[in-house]
Amino acid sequence: MSNEYPYGRLDLQDAHSIAGGANSLLMALQEDAEATMEADPQAARFVKKGVELGDALLDMARLLVSRGVFSKERHLSEILIYSAAIADGCEVCALTHIDGAIRAKAPEAVINTVQAIALYVRAQADDDTYLLFDAYTKHWQRFADWPHLPNGKVSNLKFYNLIALLMSLVVRKQRLVRLHTRELLTRSDVTPEELLEVIGIAQVMGGFPARWEAVHIHNVANELREQGLLPVPFTAVLERIPAPPA
Repeated sequence: MSNEYPYGRLDLQDAHSIAGGANSLLMALQEDAEATMEADPQAARFVKKGVELGDALLDMARLLVSRGVFSKERHLSEILIYSAAIADGCEVCALTHIDGAIRAKAPEAVINTVQAIALYVRAQADDDTYLLFDAYTKHWQRFADWPHLPNGKVSNLKFYNLIALLMSLVVRKQRLVRLHTRELLTRSDVTPEELLEVIGIAQVMGGFPARWEAVHIHNVANELREQGLLPVPFTAVLERIPAPPA
């Protein structure tokens, strides 16, 4: 059973639960990413300890974007940031990064598909009904037929769900965040570093409200752990989160 947070009618306890759950997940993801980076001589020098969470998360997001954690190809990182910009309605950022994606030779068909996903996500944000959500989920069942990425380095399932998760965080749609988190954690080889990158970009584009939507990622991960379905790397991330005081 998921936690339901009735936006617009939050009390102080709800607010603490949302912020606390999101922040604890981000701290654990950050520590996990730093531990991985420390093992890499080229990345170790970028690891910063003891930095305030917000600054550290932004620094980590910029670093991961520059490295392209889910692909070594720059155009995919550019598309990732572009998708957040169009979800947020930031025209300047969208134009900047679509230009970067085109210069990096991003396939036009992939760009068009990302724009189509943005239309679906924005429709959910503007008219949040279960009927529209049902149509959205049926649309997602066809992702295998969508344009494939070059060289098959990243599966369609993972790439498009990362894009949609990022947009869902920015527009703050709980059902979509939960849907795409579950898809990623149960059907793809997504890594903690990739989720950190997505949450970091969401915060850059959508501010703290987008960051706090990570509480739903935290909730889904906990549910999957209880069901024995959570991938081992994410179980290790959750084990970094201190247990609440008794």
